Formats: sequence, structure tokens, C-alpha cells
Amino acid sequence: MQNKSFKQPKIFINSVPKSSTNLVIQLVKGITKLYQGKSYWVNNENDVLSIKEGELVYSHLPYNEKFSSGLQSMSINQIFIYRDLRDVAVSMVYFINDVFFDHPLHQVFKKRITLFEDQLDAVILGVDLIGEENENKWGVKKHYPGIYEETYKIYEWRKDPSVCCIRYEDLVNNLTADTEILKIINFLWEDLRNLNISKSEFLKIMKNNIDTKNSWTYRQGKFGGWREEFTSRNKANFKKVAGDLIIKLGYEKDNNW
Repeated sequence: MQNKSFKQPKIFINSVPKSSTNLVIQLVKGITKLYQGKSYWVNNENDVLSIKEGELVYSHLPYNEKFSSGLQSMSINQIFIYRDLRDVAVSMVYFINDVFFDHPLHQVFKKRITLFEDQLDAVILGVDLIGEENENKWGVKKHYPGIYEETYKIYEWRKDPSVCCIRYEDLVNNLTADTEILKIINFLWEDLRNLNISKSEFLKIMKNNIDTKNSWTYRQGKFGGWREEFTSRNKANFKKVAGDLIIKLGYEKDNNW
């Protein structure tokens, strides 16, 4: 199946947190299994820019023009996935409570802010850290930022023409999923076309590699769930800090939601 002239792509999967990064990793690994590519988490731009052919790295890194230019000069293919920030906020609350025990807000939610509505407001608006809450593994002191402040620069990647941008909602929708996966294949095709395999075969391989049970961050894999969780107060607070972003992303036409 593998041609000796096959150029192993360098792949960077970047995402807004809680946008199903692991789903994209599994899809792409459906390709990388063909040449046993390595995959691992990275924390900074330099780690991304130093990857070798056949490696796949992933992170939640914000946009900046210099970094984008560096990715292009090093022939690193970035696949970027994003999601409705309202669903991100809800997913984040569940994730902090149930899975991510090292998160700076885990102890806050466990001991001080225990009601879901209040926890969601804390994620939306940010929250001051008190006493021992400042002694967290992330080194966050005094204040944990609201979700807009934490993510808006990551969303800026969607404007970069050198990036393959995927909307989470389109990727998990049975009606549009194949189109989104083919978008990834077409994005990588210059490196993959020397393999003796068709795009349709790639599509099947990638889809067959999905296993949500092996993702520690995967919860329900649905979209629009924020409607069941947001109270009127949560809505008002979200509109205050990120209402314009939701409109720019195309999830709403205005703030009347």
C-alpha cells in the first residue's frame, strides 16, 4: 500500500478546548497508522514547529501571525476544530467536576461554588481564587479568566486560509460528517496521493478508527445542549462577554436567543 516516495505529513491538530480534539486525532490516526506516525500533546509553538515528518501533535494554541508563517514555512499542516462556545462552557463545567481534577477550578467547584448555575457563571465570567485555591498545579493566581478571554484568540485561526477549519457541529452531524472528513483528506492530499489508495478508501479507514470509549475527554458528543443547561442568568452573562463572538461565528444572527 505504501509507496517508497510517500512523504509523511507533519500534522498539527489545534482546537478550542472541549471541541472534540480527540475525535479529530482518531480520524487522522486512521491515516497515520499507514506509516506508524507518532502523536503527542505539546504546550507551546516551538514544540509544534520542531516536529518531524510522520509526527502528529495537538494543542489549544492561540493565533498569531508569526506562528502561522512558521507553520507554513515548515510545511506543517494545521487542522483546526472549533465549537459553539456555549456548548464549550457547559462541557467544561462537567469536565472540571467529573474528570479534570487538576484543573484550577476543581477544588473551587467541589468546596465553594457547588451549584451548576453558579459554576457555569464562573466559567463564563471568570472567578477570583481565594486562599488555598491559589495553590493549584497550573500556577494560576488570584483570578481564573472567563471563557471568552481564555479562548477568543484560538478562534482567530478560523480566518487563516492556510488552515483546514472544521466545525464540531458539522463533524458529528451524520448528514455532513463525510464532507468534513473529505475536507481533511483534500487538505492533506498533496502528501497522501502517492499512496495506492483512493479518497473514498481513506474516508472509510478514518471513520472506522473512531472509538469514543478510548477518549477520556469525551462526554456525550452532541451539540446545542447548552439550551438545556443555561438559565436566564447564564444567558445574560454569556451575552455580556461573548454574545458578539457567537454572532461572528455564525451560531446566531443576533443576541435574541
